[in-house]
Amino acid sequence: MFKLVSLVIPAYNAAKRIESALLSITAQDYENIEIIVVDDGSSDGTSSVAKNVLVHSSRNFRIIKHETNMGVSVARNSGFGSASGDYVIFFDADDMADPDFVSVLLEAITVNDSDAAFCGYRNKFKDTGEELSVSVGLDPSRLYSAEELTVMYIFMQIKLSICSTIFKTNFLKTASLEFTPGCGFGEDAEFLAKVFSRCGSINFSAGCHYIYLHHKDMTTKTARRYADSTEAICRAARYLAEHARSPKVRGIAMNFMLAEGLIKTLNIAARQRDGAQFYRTLHTPETRRALIASLRYLPRKPEVFVKAAALLIVPRLYFRIRSKP
Repeated sequence: MFKLVSLVIPAYNAAKRIESALLSITAQDYENIEIIVVDDGSSDGTSSVAKNVLVHSSRNFRIIKHETNMGVSVARNSGFGSASGDYVIFFDADDMADPDFVSVLLEAITVNDSDAAFCGYRNKFKDTGEELSVSVGLDPSRLYSAEELTVMYIFMQIKLSICSTIFKTNFLKTASLEFTPGCGFGEDAEFLAKVFSRCGSINFSAGCHYIYLHHKDMTTKTARRYADSTEAICRAARYLAEHARSPKVRGIAMNFMLAEGLIKTLNIAARQRDGAQFYRTLHTPETRRALIASLRYLPRKPEVFVKAAALLIVPRLYFRIRSKP
């Protein structure tokens, strides 16, 4: 019997773009899918557009509507909680995918009965039509352990997206893995790090089958985005230090990943010219230990080494430099 794949699509005021995304999903060459659209408190008729597309398809679907906007993390959790598939993919409402996207990922995750699998993606720029492929950067003839891939992901040696990844539903539920409510930026990287650290096996396809659309309405960088992403790094590091299957990954989480997050936390305090918060954070035992331990990762991440050393040796100078407009 063909395995059921659930596609969860969080959507907030996506009426202008969700039609293309859903047509891309309904055109998949794999038949046994269910489509779950989570309308996260939209005010532009997103649900109506989605329903109009899906009722004219032969696909199993449902639309979940939140009365108020609760954020992408809650929307994904809500959709996942409603999923009945053996596998789940989190798809964005303004993106697209090749017709074989689901079948390629399904083959990758089932060939070795992995807990997760991923492929590369393409950046497509709406204004120009230009496409740039972002490959996973791995040798398809090699077998990689979950530990190897998790370490490579932490050090950004592999390229992947939450939306170009498929997960075994039972694995996520058994491990109680979900997106952090309230986190609107960096929630995807946090989730992937947590998932990978718990996986027994991870597989991949070398192709680039997901299409990440860039358009003028996309969210720009903001102070909130930087703060959310920073908190996500710290949460992920603490989670991995406690729950990762691999001792090596637990060590990297505590001795590098946490230091990176805490450095960003200190940068935020300095930019806000909040000296009290800066020095309070700097002098906690956790921060001091993480900064000192991170020095061993000089060959991999020299920029983290430089910042950690400056914070430990000349914190006042570091604060002055970072607090400048």
